[in-house]
Amino acid sequence: MSEHLQRIRKKVGHDLLVLPSVAVAVLDESGRLLVGRHAQKNLWVPPGGIVEAGEIPADAAVRETWEEMGVLVELSAILGVYGGKDLVIEYANGDRTSYVNVLFSGHIIGGQLREDGEEILDVRYVTQEELMSSPHPLWMDAAMAAIFSQNDPAHFQPPTWSPA
Repeated sequence: MSEHLQRIRKKVGHDLLVLPSVAVAVLDESGRLLVGRHAQKNLWVPPGGIVEAGEIPADAAVRETWEEMGVLVELSAILGVYGGKDLVIEYANGDRTSYVNVLFSGHIIGGQLREDGEEILDVRYVTQEELMSSPHPLWMDAAMAAIFSQNDPAHFQPPTWSPA
């Protein structure tokens, strides 16, 4: 947790915070997605995380991929924007967070693929079918089409709000 977020948590406690986040969909030459097994949640996730205060979302996406999986990525597009109940997380310490996630596509341009051993315990490439049959975050169900058909226009959850 960043120092900035630690200061906010000292003021608001475990109350729900809305935070920006990013993820990167990296496909190999066979169209399989790069994922890592998250240490706390035991879910298969693409590289990603929180956008720090003052940070450009694209920088956060590149940084998180480097930190978690040891590879440098070049981002090529925004695949979609996700939020809602599937991105509301309650952590073991009681902190509650509602993430708004920008999903980028990217490809590896450097580094050596590896897990960081702290947040990510294993890395691999998976097909859409393998991902669907493995534990993964719920928000990824809405993102599957965007992830595995990266030539389509950016995807976003359709609005559900309308005036009364």
